[in-house]
Amino acid sequence: MRISGGELGRARAVTEDLLEELGIAVYLYQVEPRDGIWEVRVECALHADGWQRSLIQVERERLLAVPHDSGIRRELLAEWGAELVDCRREAEG
Repeated sequence: MRISGGELGRARAVTEDLLEELGIAVYLYQVEPRDGIWEVRVECALHADGWQRSLIQVERERLLAVPHDSGIRRELLAEWGAELVDCRREAEG
């Protein structure tokens, strides 16, 4: 499968947007295209000391559909949020 630079750029932008919307405080990420299933590698700072590494697999079509499909956006936010819950900013009280 051939992947254009523009498509990979859009996937990275969508990934960063989702991580920001989830309220991840400090993170590094990579989007690695695979055949149909893409890997999103996230390293994020935990509330306690240390870092968490996560590998999230997502279908190419779902990731690229996020900007124009609110249902898919909500689904990915829920899925990724469950995986990255320990990295989210704590609610200010």
